[in-house]
Amino acid sequence: MSDDKPRRALVLSGGGSKGAFEAGVLQRLMGEEQRDYDLLCGTSVGAINAAYVAQTPLGQPREAAAKLRALWDTVTTEKVHRRWFPFGNVAALWKTSVYDSEPLHRWIRSDLDAAAVRASGRQLRIVSVSLGTGETFVANEQTPGLAEWVIASSAFPVMLTPASIGSDLWTDGGLRTVTPLGEAIRAGADDIDVVLCSDPFAKSPFEVKDAHAIPQLLLRSIDVMNGEVNRADLRIAGLKNDLSQLRPEYRKVKIRLFQPSAPLPFDPLDFDPGNLRKMIDAGYAQSAIFAAV
Repeated sequence: MSDDKPRRALVLSGGGSKGAFEAGVLQRLMGEEQRDYDLLCGTSVGAINAAYVAQTPLGQPREAAAKLRALWDTVTTEKVHRRWFPFGNVAALWKTSVYDSEPLHRWIRSDLDAAAVRASGRQLRIVSVSLGTGETFVANEQTPGLAEWVIASSAFPVMLTPASIGSDLWTDGGLRTVTPLGEAIRAGADDIDVVLCSDPFAKSPFEVKDAHAIPQLLLRSIDVMNGEVNRADLRIAGLKNDLSQLRPEYRKVKIRLFQPSAPLPFDPLDFDPGNLRKMIDAGYAQSAIFAAV
């Protein structure tokens, strides 16, 4: 890992299929404005997006954005997860997740070039959580087995298969930090763009259509939890900026926040190509608007 403090950081949140919104935002920021980042921080689907961008050398933002868009243009539900075979969701009662995400694991292992990440000149932070101890681990561009840590971070809690690393199971870093903003601040970045897949301060309506639809109820529970974690991340960042006005040891950090103007009405585990394109378009449109933290 480089000892140089990063100048500009990109922080990408979790959100499952809504990570397509992040790809849309970056089409404008990196693809058109050619805004580049020497530090990329991600959790959950944001970890996948961050790692994928990190494969393109620093100084080539347009190419990085184009490759990320090309990636999302090929995503389908079948490439991410499948029902357990045999017996479908009944088998999940004896498994570590509702769905089998081996297709996603294979894809990440085949597509993520750790050597390219290390050679890109970018720093990387990927957050995951141990199911055994509850501790958080932050992988960087030099961490051995980088693909496995991206798999761990992208393991949507309960729904997707956790990663077995060492003697432990590791899962979505969103359990502790949906938006790994603190990692960017601790690394020394003073110019940070944060992309959220939802507005953590907005009320998101949810209609329970089937009282026995356990996967949908689990997703909603996780969504509520993630919203609270996101709000805490942003409040802490705002507090640090307030303190910078009073205490010299707290530096002022420029933070730009990009998020949907309205809830994205899609299941985070449904990777329908048509819906993904809508979210990419929404991200591109919303990227012209940001809030300062």
